[in-house]
Amino acid sequence: KEVVFKVEDLCSPLPKSFQHVSFELHKGEILGIGGLVGAQRTEMVEALFGLRAIESGKIEKDGKPFKVKSVRDAKAHGLALLTEERRQSGVFGILSIEDNTVIAAQRSFAKHGVLQEGKRFKAAKESNESMHTKTPSMKELMQNLSGGNQQKVLIARWLLTHPDILILDEPTRGIDVGAKYEIYTIMHDLIKEGKSIIMISSEMPELLGMADRVMVMCEGRVTGFLDREEADSVSVMRLATKFM
Repeated sequence: KEVVFKVEDLCSPLPKSFQHVSFELHKGEILGIGGLVGAQRTEMVEALFGLRAIESGKIEKDGKPFKVKSVRDAKAHGLALLTEERRQSGVFGILSIEDNTVIAAQRSFAKHGVLQEGKRFKAAKESNESMHTKTPSMKELMQNLSGGNQQKVLIARWLLTHPDILILDEPTRGIDVGAKYEIYTIMHDLIKEGKSIIMISSEMPELLGMADRVMVMCEGRVTGFLDREEADSVSVMRLATKFM
């Protein structure tokens, strides 16, 4: 399929972080990223989203050079990042579900610098309904939701920025089995719409069950790629410990 995102020889300025990372992401594909703790997977995707510095390398989006210096650059080019630690870097617990949903796209709901409450509420409601978020109202505090429903609100948040590439870092960490199934269904629906997903997962069944291809990292470097047909826990672990 069409290549929508290409990374060549991406290096961090920190010697013990990611180095010489190269991969391609195709349209309508889930690219899984496997590895052990310390593989620098999170650091690498955060750099793609403008949260960390990049020393060298090339990035292309839809065949055109893409330079990301900030989160604003990443969002403008259609990227979205669901962070690994939901409570630390995703959820605003004391704000409402409405506020949590629209916060990444606030400018879309402002006119002459004034927020339009009607548009904000409508967008938050429709986006969360599409995610099947279970909540009594959009005014409910985010901290009162279950982990699975909080995660769905965060996905709803990023979909309001109209991304075509979603980076999901441990998307089902700390949520129950039922909520996991709902997240997987949402991911498949997004793929059917033509979006592409980069998914980091430390859960082997999730990685093997959801990814079309698996890219494995060890100590900051890519050690191999596995197609769905050839990927199994043994081959993934072999690549994940290649430099150890």
